[in-house]
Amino acid sequence: MGLSDPNSSRPASRIPRPDPYVELHLHSAFSFLDGASMPGELVERALELGYRALALTDHDGLHGAMEFAQAARSAGIQPITGAEATLADGSHLTLLAETPEGYANLSRLIAHAHLNSPRLEPKLDPEVLRQHTAGVILLTGCRQGELSRLVDAGRMADARDTLERYREWFGPDNVFVELQQNLVHGDTRRMARLARLAEEVGLECVATGNVHYHVRERHRLQDAQVAIRNRMTLDASHQARRANSEFALQPHDVMARRFRRYPRALANTVRIADRCASFDLTRDLQYRFPDYPPDSGLSADEILSRDTHALLMARYGDNPAARERLEMELSLVARHGLAGFFLVYRDIMQLAKQVASEVRGSGPRSVYELPPGRGRGSSVSSIICYLIGLSHIDPLKHNLFIGRFLNEEMSSVPDIDLDFPRDIR
Repeated sequence: MGLSDPNSSRPASRIPRPDPYVELHLHSAFSFLDGASMPGELVERALELGYRALALTDHDGLHGAMEFAQAARSAGIQPITGAEATLADGSHLTLLAETPEGYANLSRLIAHAHLNSPRLEPKLDPEVLRQHTAGVILLTGCRQGELSRLVDAGRMADARDTLERYREWFGPDNVFVELQQNLVHGDTRRMARLARLAEEVGLECVATGNVHYHVRERHRLQDAQVAIRNRMTLDASHQARRANSEFALQPHDVMARRFRRYPRALANTVRIADRCASFDLTRDLQYRFPDYPPDSGLSADEILSRDTHALLMARYGDNPAARERLEMELSLVARHGLAGFFLVYRDIMQLAKQVASEVRGSGPRSVYELPPGRGRGSSVSSIICYLIGLSHIDPLKHNLFIGRFLNEEMSSVPDIDLDFPRDIR
């Protein structure tokens, strides 16, 4: 008698429930020309399937991380922030941020890969990875991971050396051998070899789905994206495309069946999710604007006040209205902790002036002292922006209202748009 039979006399409490599962390897459309679903679609599908947590691990970037985290939080799902990094040899690693420090290290690793590689081809130096492991959980990657490649090639001694190197870098509690079963030829054998290797080295395994779309039907779009990425027709890209349509976000019972021989790998998805609950991208960024300069003995508020008062005398002389306006704005800046924000922008404008001087030389733009950049939008209502050179508009002369740019109740950093002329851009 089937479980769905309404005449079944079997008590409901005895009906086996699928093992809990959290997807820890998932790509959105922010894995450009690879992921075929938007973060919101993935979250909505996860909610339908009863997921309690979900990770986003886009290729070499955190572009969609905040959108994903906000959508997940709104749906009551715990967001886990991560990325799939590409190493110098082209292999992949899955990295998850467990703590705010882990997120900072993940950001550093991604930035380093992009800044030190050809455009659109970010590659991470393993030595840099070794230096930024704190707060990061490492999963050994998909079929393109170094470990999987070595196992598939039968190079088990090299695979063991690689795994032991990861353990040394990250610590034994922070490295998990990633098992994937997408019903592709070779998956079953690879999982068995990886599981044995993990046991030999004394590490845990974890199950992941390498998700690239939220529902099976979206695999057609993913095929088209792969063809575009490889500059091929759909027919010609057959070998480059995924072998089947099993890379969708799966129900718990499907994953339980696929990993029935590895129940601990399933359970570890939940354990990792519980560990990553200590960091939430929507609340834990804890960004602090820098002090200027660090050895001056003055706070950023004191530096901004000193410099703007000196500039006030040069611009307005002994003008009570201007002084009152500046004191009011400095009070708001101190209230919201924004002195470093304005000083960063001042440094950008000073750098633009240096570049303009080098580029323009003694040309007409230099002779007429045209500014190297100009602020626009609500920032022109600020006397602070006017004094430190971010705006060329006198807010007192034009009686501009400051409340839209700075006010008592603001909950986010104000917006300053700077436009730079083409010759120095």
